[in-house]
Amino acid sequence: MEGAKIKNIVIVILLLLNMFLLFLVAGRRVEDIQSYETARLRAIQIIQDSGVALDETIVPREMDLTTRQASRDQEREGELAAALLGGAVTAQARGGEVYRYYNGAGFVQFHSTGEFAAEFEQGQAPLGQSTAAAHAAEVLATLGFDGDVVEDTVVHGTGTVTVRQRVEQTPVLSCQAAVNYADGQMVSITNARRVFGQPEKVEAEESLTVATALMRLYNGLREMGDIYNAIETITPAYTMSVSLSGPARLTPVWYVRTDTGAYQLDTQTGQLSRVSGFGGAPLAEAAAENPAVATDE
Repeated sequence: MEGAKIKNIVIVILLLLNMFLLFLVAGRRVEDIQSYETARLRAIQIIQDSGVALDETIVPREMDLTTRQASRDQEREGELAAALLGGAVTAQARGGEVYRYYNGAGFVQFHSTGEFAAEFEQGQAPLGQSTAAAHAAEVLATLGFDGDVVEDTVVHGTGTVTVRQRVEQTPVLSCQAAVNYADGQMVSITNARRVFGQPEKVEAEESLTVATALMRLYNGLREMGDIYNAIETITPAYTMSVSLSGPARLTPVWYVRTDTGAYQLDTQTGQLSRVSGFGGAPLAEAAAENPAVATDE
């Protein structure tokens, strides 16, 4: 009986100790969050005090994206080609890890670097009743390429729709495709690059804090000597790089638009670079203005 009482007392003491430790950990976590947010707001204030317009609500509160990698799957490429061209295809190795798949409807060609291209025979890919933006998104989704329309120049069935790829709703700046139309027919896909396979998270790599990233952005723009009056958008995104012998690597970045230009900031190294071409098109605005986008699988 006496042993049971002692056992109960020990259990109560251990429970109280665990609660105390939990309280300490929770308190420290709250302090860390408050300190993190204070640093973020201080960095925003420094930029605003310099005369640059910056709305606090566009600045991310956390660094949520992690590095991912994806490996090429040539068997899957053959299946995607057959789906795009609407039937069985013949594979042709063209050297340099380039493979072309073709049938009577046309061909699609894949490269080890993620680049791809396609051409279609006359009458094989009519627009029908679809808008060009919706048609282009649907066609690219057949290749596992889900994305947002960033430019649509198609008028009376002729022009180009440019689509930027997304991975789990996050834009990939370096991956997009131009779907070309002539006289109401899709004729080709050019200037195209895609994330192949299923990107998987790799071992966590340390990212900059939001406050540090903001200051790297501010100082980087000063070092470039670029003139601007406002930071208009900051969007978490990926950029893709492919080594000759390894998998594709998706690196987290901030896509930043000022009132005079577009930039990407590597959120792991703090390196800032200018973005030009279609990669400089607005991200959020593109998705809002072009609702005809493919949904993720």
